[in-house]
Amino acid sequence: MATRHSARGGRTPVAKAFMGGAVAAALMLSTSMVSAQITPVEIESGDNSLFSSRVLTTDLSNPWALRWGPDDMIWVTERTSGEVTRVDPTTGAQQLLLTLDDVYTGPQHEGLLGMALHPELLEGTGNDYVYIGYTINNGTAEEPDPSAQIVRFTYDESLQQLVDPMVLIEGLPAWNDHNAGRVVFGPDDKLYYSIGEQGANFGRNLRRPNLAQALPTQDEVESEDWHTYSGKILRLNLDGSIPEDNPEIEGVKSHILSYGHRNPQGIDFGPDSTLYETEHGPASGDELNIIEPGGNYGWPNVSGYIDDQAYTYINWSEAPEDVDQNADPLPESVPQFAESDFEGDMVDPLAAYWVVENDYPIGEICGYICDPTIAPSSVRYYDAGENGIAEWDNSLLIPTLKHGTLYVQALSEDGTEAEGLPTAWLSTQNRYRDVIVSPDGRTVFIATDAFGSAAQKFGEGLNTSVLHNPGSILMFTYGEEGGGLGLVEGNDHDAAPATDGAAGPAEWEDPNTGNESAPAEGEMGDEAAAGAITSESDVTEVANLGAPKFAANCAMCHGAGGQGGAGAVLAGNENLADASFVANTIVHGFGYMPAFGSQFSDEDIAQIGTYIRNSWGNDFGVLTTEDVQAAR
Repeated sequence: MATRHSARGGRTPVAKAFMGGAVAAALMLSTSMVSAQITPVEIESGDNSLFSSRVLTTDLSNPWALRWGPDDMIWVTERTSGEVTRVDPTTGAQQLLLTLDDVYTGPQHEGLLGMALHPELLEGTGNDYVYIGYTINNGTAEEPDPSAQIVRFTYDESLQQLVDPMVLIEGLPAWNDHNAGRVVFGPDDKLYYSIGEQGANFGRNLRRPNLAQALPTQDEVESEDWHTYSGKILRLNLDGSIPEDNPEIEGVKSHILSYGHRNPQGIDFGPDSTLYETEHGPASGDELNIIEPGGNYGWPNVSGYIDDQAYTYINWSEAPEDVDQNADPLPESVPQFAESDFEGDMVDPLAAYWVVENDYPIGEICGYICDPTIAPSSVRYYDAGENGIAEWDNSLLIPTLKHGTLYVQALSEDGTEAEGLPTAWLSTQNRYRDVIVSPDGRTVFIATDAFGSAAQKFGEGLNTSVLHNPGSILMFTYGEEGGGLGLVEGNDHDAAPATDGAAGPAEWEDPNTGNESAPAEGEMGDEAAAGAITSESDVTEVANLGAPKFAANCAMCHGAGGQGGAGAVLAGNENLADASFVANTIVHGFGYMPAFGSQFSDEDIAQIGTYIRNSWGNDFGVLTTEDVQAAR
């Protein structure tokens, strides 16, 4: 992890939509805005006027994977509802094809993830198969024990439903973070599946061993023990078995195609069967790779390139239990390694977004949203052909979570090198999860997350939890005029300032560094900044401070309108009248809900508690910092 740790936070007005639990679907086109998309270098923006834009459909439950079906419909997986839905690419009408009854959905990365369609689907060959990857829970609600599996379904055209599930492989690693979960049908008639390292060695998983460099033994393969598949890309036969021509790595042949990955959420094939991959870096160094059979991609020893810049591998799983991760300097008893200490053979990335030096102010501009990463959530190769988007020909389309932008990375003629910096297109205040293009190459569809934080595109803040099109598919058509999306015009991708900028809403935990954040000076007013939220504090003021934190960190389980889901229903919940119950639940956990007392400050908990106690028909007053302190 980067060794620099700092507080972050700020103040952003809370949209009334959050208090009501809904966000308007339509977006307004505007050119008078202050952009907060921070990058360490200036990135050119594409000409968005070449596209018309509109919202195709809404109310999707965290859409994860988009596929263009042979029926000329968009097939979508919805992570948190465990549903496969078919969407009309013209009208946006939705049709439910499948609801999983055994999916395990957690706050951020668990649930129904990737999907691949057999290329002979609906062609009369009998191969009407759809392959999906998702997480299940082998434990209890109180003590979850998740794993992932790949299941083949058959599409029944007469019923227009997915039926006859067949588990191809089960017991794959999964946890509460970095499950990746992309499923791709290869040109070699094999399945490819990406698995993250479950966030091991940082944040809430600080003490979990990182297994991205671990490889299975022959005995483990024979006993179908797949626990070392964390941080890997797999290659499987269509029945889930190990292909005969898979690489033999350190004397063992398994499903593993490549290893040393962090969170490889993007995999896609180019026209010559080149497998491209994008993965999330920690606080810098998101990677674009070409996957080589048997290749080692360096994580957790290396982030991006081996350059000893802005990253040191600290192995917390072997550190003494009594050492605080925020100690400065860290004692010698904590294993620490420079990237140049890595002695393995590593495949260099085509590009790293971004390479910065050790003195870069990581975490100091507006928290992780302003750190030098783009958060690439997927990847798609694009060939313009004769009538497609000429500006994008022979490129990779990379949707980004933090920037709500489609990065278009040009490739060399042979596709083996990244040509210069990417260009930023179609930028809105959203989190982009996946992208597909219509068969004619002229209409682009982008799925958005339902919750989370992103760069703020309107106003003076740098980051925000207010997403303009949560849980939607946005539609951009090349060569047509008109549209009402809030596309950011001009070059908004500014180089990062050398000093702290305006900050957005404080986060409870930086997902890149794992550090607990603290509010910036003055963020919560004189009283709150002094650490005292009392029964005399203004309910509306405190609740407004809690609203964006709830939206970014709690709504994914409890629902943006407190309607429940993976978490309890909060709307009209009489248990919230008991301040000690609320404080104890957040601090110590309750049932499925984990304990957050070690991650959140007293002020964070008081603000969140006040928000949920006074929203969606609840009217129970302030949760004070004294209430929280009494619960600890």
